[in-house]
Amino acid sequence: NVSFKKEIIFKGFSLSVSKGEKLAISGESGKGKSTLLNVLAGFIPDYKGRVEVDGIELGPKTVNEIRKIIAWLPQETSLNLNTVDELLFAPFEFALNRENKPGKEKIATIFHELELSETLLSKKLKEISGGQKQRIILASCLLMNKPLLLIDEPTSALDKAIKKKVTDYILSKRDLTVVAVTHDDYWMKKSEKVLHLE
Repeated sequence: NVSFKKEIIFKGFSLSVSKGEKLAISGESGKGKSTLLNVLAGFIPDYKGRVEVDGIELGPKTVNEIRKIIAWLPQETSLNLNTVDELLFAPFEFALNRENKPGKEKIATIFHELELSETLLSKKLKEISGGQKQRIILASCLLMNKPLLLIDEPTSALDKAIKKKVTDYILSKRDLTVVAVTHDDYWMKKSEKVLHLE
């Protein structure tokens, strides 16, 4: 159960996601899609019930342990950064992720899959498009090499052709568990399970 002040967001909600499964969560605005991701990532501690990730019960003492296995892409990123290079490496500044900091070869591979040019790394964020920024953050999430990916509207700023390629690439990763909030019909079609919040 999740409530904000007197507004009930979830009551008696239950969900199970298997290892390697690709889950898409859809629904109208205000139905709790992003809230659900925030609960799973440990950003909303005020809920009633039980959340378990990879056999670990989520709580104040275990949240950092759980975050070690999660890559998280929110819908809005408000980091005070200036360059693409800073944006890509921002998650690797945290102690939890430092040991996974990628080299040039890994970056080149991911950029190729996401239709990104490595020349973007030398640009300022104000010089790139919203779609490029979204894919840079996606690349950063994938480069963390975590087994669980939580993403909020991952393809909202992408055109149709790139959206298809990005979706196919992420959802084809067999060992990666993906929980994605999305309104994208193609992403939902390619996912193994779709949850409509009403």
